[in-house]
Formats: sequence, C-alpha cells, structure tokens
Amino acid sequence: MLFSNGRKEHQLLGVSFGLFLVIVIGLRFQVGGDWYTYLDGVDLYSDVSLDDVLLLKFEVGFNILSWVSQQMGASIYGVNLVCAIIFVIGFTKFSNSQTYPWLAATVAVPYLIVVVAMGYTRQATAIGFLMLSFGYLLKGRLIKYLALVILATSFHKTAIIFSALPLFQPGGGRIRFILGLITIFILSSLTIVIEQAETLYLHYVEENMESGGGLIRVLMNLPPALILFTNWKKWNEKYIDRWLWACMALLALACIPLVSMASTAVDRMALYLIPFQLVAWARLPALLAWNYERVVFAIALFYATVLFVWITLGNFSSSWIPYNNLLIPSF
Repeated sequence: MLFSNGRKEHQLLGVSFGLFLVIVIGLRFQVGGDWYTYLDGVDLYSDVSLDDVLLLKFEVGFNILSWVSQQMGASIYGVNLVCAIIFVIGFTKFSNSQTYPWLAATVAVPYLIVVVAMGYTRQATAIGFLMLSFGYLLKGRLIKYLALVILATSFHKTAIIFSALPLFQPGGGRIRFILGLITIFILSSLTIVIEQAETLYLHYVEENMESGGGLIRVLMNLPPALILFTNWKKWNEKYIDRWLWACMALLALACIPLVSMASTAVDRMALYLIPFQLVAWARLPALLAWNYERVVFAIALFYATVLFVWITLGNFSSSWIPYNNLLIPSF
C-alpha cells in the first residue's frame, strides 16, 4: 500500500493521497503549459483509423491511448486520467521504497507533481514507468526493467537513454562500463538533438517560447549529487543502489554546462533526474547524525520556497493558475 508501514491508518492515508493525486492530475481542466498543444493533438485522432495512428504527431504509446480515448468520447480527459494513474502508481511505489516516504512525496510536490505531472503529460507518464522500473533493475530482473523502459519510450522518446543503465551494474567489468558510457553518450546526444530540433519548431516557430528557468531547474539536481558524493561510504553501507544513483548524479552534473547550449532540450532531459531528488533528500536524515526534525523541516521549507518562487516569479506559471478541475471548483 502507498506509504504504508503495515498500520491500517497509514494504508488508508496512503490510498487516499494516491486517489487525490489521480483526481487532481487526471481530471484537471485547462491546466499546464502544454494543455492546448495536447488538446489539439488528441483532436487529430477523431477521423483516423488505428492503422494510421503510428504516423501521427506523438509517440506510439501516447498515440494509441489518445486514439482509444477519442473513440470512447473521453477526449483529452481520458488520456490525462490514464496517464495520471500510471504516473501515480510509479510515483507512490517509488516513494514507498524510500527511507522516509512522506518526505520523498513532499520533495516531489513543487516540480514533479505540480509542473511535470500537470503539464508535461507524455514525459510524466514516461517518468512513472521509469520509477516503476528501478526496483526491477536493482533486483536484476532485466526483462521487466527493459519492458518498462520500452513503455516509457513509447510515451516519450527521450526515455530510451535508460536502456543503457544495466551496463553500469556492479561486477560487469571495465569493458562493459566503457560500453555503457559510449552507449549513454550516443543515446543522450541523439535525444538532445532530436528534442532540440522539435523544440525549435514547436516553441520558437509555433509558440515563440523557450525554456525559462532551465538552469535553475537543472541546478536543483546538484544538491542531491553532493549529498551522494559527500556521503559516499555511508550511502553504500545503508543502501545497495549507490551505483544507480551515481549514474544519475553524473548525468545531473553533465546537464549543467549543456543547458546553456540547448536550454529546453536539456531541461526536458533533466526531468528524468527528479526521482534522484526524492531519493537523496528522503535519505538525508538517515545519512546525517543531526536532529531528524530539523533536517526534515529544512527540506520541507526549501521545497515550499521553490513552489512559492515558481508560482510568483515563473515565466509560465500562469498556465497552471488558476487551477481548474472537472470535479473541484476553481481556485
């Protein structure tokens, strides 16, 4: 159960929170910077056959889901609801595997939930699949891991870079490690180039937009990397997944110089590193010998400040405000 330690009241609270997220994310109305882009895209599926779905605007998984939703008369709302369910399942399972699940959830609210899940539907769905996949990767169940990566890629092509992660598993030897570096470099380069090309057309030509605040969002992955590297030995003593998050930390560091060259593309790529924020911050109280309550309060205050700054100063936060929902009155 979500955020459960076996006690019934915690199980009920976790399930209630998960259902709340599904409703808030899945039944939103005119919320998110890409709302009308997705709405126009889904409308394309009204008069096409299933055979033609592969040739349409988005990735195959999203295309098929959009076609089915349109045939059922659910339009963008059916798409958003299914995508929200996938994201929430992945998010809650991933958070529940952390040392302090509710702290991981707190860290997720400002950007992963509010901005990504309620704005970037395809990539949020891909992240949901990836968060589900990490558990299988750490258990060595590579077929299930790769299957989930393929599903993630079917919603957003950039998720393909995670197919290279198994090459970095401990015990693989230097050759496999070097092969992993080459593979992830090639895949990352290709996806950034493709994403940047689409961005130049969609955002500059069609919408005349660019990724404001990309550097700030990329820099938010820097503290988790520092938490890992400054607690290198302790992390390995307490957890078995240091190698996985070390890969994420290195990717986070690589994004910092790259964001100035392709801001929107790298910004979108860096979204996949947000789960690393959940892991690092949720484990920090266990890694430090400091007062637990003070550490948790400081983390919560920091992310509350992040949300406040984004709402008040974000270039495109007005696309999320006011929040509207099919079931909940506007506010």
